[in-house]
Amino acid sequence: MRLFGATMPLLAIVLATPGCGYKWVAWSAEGYETLSIEKVSAAPQTRQLSIRMRDALVARCLAGSGLQPVEGNGDLTLTTALRAYRESVAATGVDGRTERLQFAIAADFVLKDRQGKELWSLKNYQYSDQYDISTSQEEYRNETVFVQDNALRTIADLVITNISLAIAEAERAQ
Repeated sequence: MRLFGATMPLLAIVLATPGCGYKWVAWSAEGYETLSIEKVSAAPQTRQLSIRMRDALVARCLAGSGLQPVEGNGDLTLTTALRAYRESVAATGVDGRTERLQFAIAADFVLKDRQGKELWSLKNYQYSDQYDISTSQEEYRNETVFVQDNALRTIADLVITNISLAIAEAERAQ
């Protein structure tokens, strides 16, 4: 797919054509422009994971939500609670050593406007994945973080996409 040349004007015409199912989303001064992504609340043993979860949410917000993440008060506030992180053995080798781990993340997300009105929430969201572990301890740690970060990016994509849809719905209702 080319982004420039003949393809780009055709794409602009399709998006601008009324009645075709597409709509321009206008982020106006009357709408929501900033999003305060609060620190993720979590148990002490998952502190590092909660920091990386917040980083993933901020990165996804910057990547195309139309909202500017801010510290402190924003037009919108996202609170996240990391409820649980669990790992369990998914497979062992013939020698009894663990070869594959399954992990699960459970979290709550709540989006509110400046007045405290809840615009969107996703309670007790569950994400699960598996990964093979290496025999080297150092490689195992790196693989764990890599797989967790991929999961956090997937979760952040889901959350920020749903926030964008909730904003569009709220603006349509006004």
